[in-house]
Amino acid sequence: MRRHTLPVAALAALLPLTATANHQPPGSALGFGDATRFADIQGSKQNPAGPIAGSERGVRMGVFSLGLSYEVGDVSDFGDDFEDLGGEFDELEQKLEAVDEDTDIDELEDDLQTLETNINEILDRIADDGYLTAGVTGQFVPFPFETTQDALRGSLLVDLEYSARGHLSVLRGEDLDLDVGNQQEAEEALEELDGFGGYIRSAITRTFTLGYGTTVYDNPHGLLFAGAQLKHHQVELSRMTVGFDDDAGSKLSDEFGENSETDSDFGVDLGVMWVGDWYRAGASIANLVEPSFDYPAVEDEATYDQATARGEIDPDESYRMESQLNVEGAVHTADGRWLLGGSLDLNAADGPFADGSDDAYQWLTVGGAYRPPHAALPGWRLGYRQNLAGSEIGYITGGVTLFRVLTLDAAMSTETVDSVPRAFMFNAGVGVRF
Repeated sequence: MRRHTLPVAALAALLPLTATANHQPPGSALGFGDATRFADIQGSKQNPAGPIAGSERGVRMGVFSLGLSYEVGDVSDFGDDFEDLGGEFDELEQKLEAVDEDTDIDELEDDLQTLETNINEILDRIADDGYLTAGVTGQFVPFPFETTQDALRGSLLVDLEYSARGHLSVLRGEDLDLDVGNQQEAEEALEELDGFGGYIRSAITRTFTLGYGTTVYDNPHGLLFAGAQLKHHQVELSRMTVGFDDDAGSKLSDEFGENSETDSDFGVDLGVMWVGDWYRAGASIANLVEPSFDYPAVEDEATYDQATARGEIDPDESYRMESQLNVEGAVHTADGRWLLGGSLDLNAADGPFADGSDDAYQWLTVGGAYRPPHAALPGWRLGYRQNLAGSEIGYITGGVTLFRVLTLDAAMSTETVDSVPRAFMFNAGVGVRF
């Protein structure tokens, strides 16, 4: 029976191995929320009008930033399900091997049908809720680079960001049908277990951004700023399936890179922001022009072919960076040290793994922040973010800034699986101003 239990264990082992997310906000925006925050460059760049709206002359740039994230399905006792599945297969094969000249398979019909039902129920649970998405983001000196100068009549932003995300979902396959009246056909059905396996995808992205913002209107009550960002995306998409009878680890390392396709496209973001003495309000649209990228074809792979025939995989799958409109607002004290803000995406957008509905995102965020008068004192931020689409997970968020240079931010889901958060995000970065 080891030829059945080992592949099952290998698929279970792929869950942590794919964690090299989910749509992770940059830098301190993770801890505070997606409303523009002028205190550091990562908190002001999401709205293209944000850098100029900060209105402080000079240069800001990043030294490094790193982000890590993961999200899992609502898979309580998921590991136990895999172990139970292996145990059920083990018991099933033992009963089939016990059939000899003195034992008719009909005498085991009730036991076999019970095992068949148990196996199909476990497969249903695993396929319905079993997924993992995980990722890493990074930037290196001098990005992002922002300069606000009178000579420019505004702010110039140059940015280069890398990200890699992976996604593992479970292919349900067909129901196990033992045909208990025929020992040979029952054993063949057990051997094949058609279509059960894992579907693995990844998206590796390099995004170069060139942005500009300027003042477009002013009066005694405030200033209106506008900005635009031109983005060049280079995206490598990969995908493959791992069948029940495959050596999952070896196949992943040997073939995953072969099933990849790299393409590039341009995107445009626009934003406006009104800034008064004690409040601000803004709106932005991401991906006004929607870049699109295709997944590679997968040739001569039985599990993949079976899954496409059943409709579990779209053979023409693509990743389109969909347009998304965001509105934001914030109030602050006269000295700007205390800030309370919120933002809302007005529509949902799919991530790179669009076939998994869990990968859609539409953020609602609220947050508060304090910026101390002296660099030796830590600044802090605390908030909440809710994904209104996809997995619909909520997060408690927070962060700290040390010496006005080092930022540390984290977001932890309010839902758990076996006492472990279903999702977690972490950002660390260093940025300077001069």
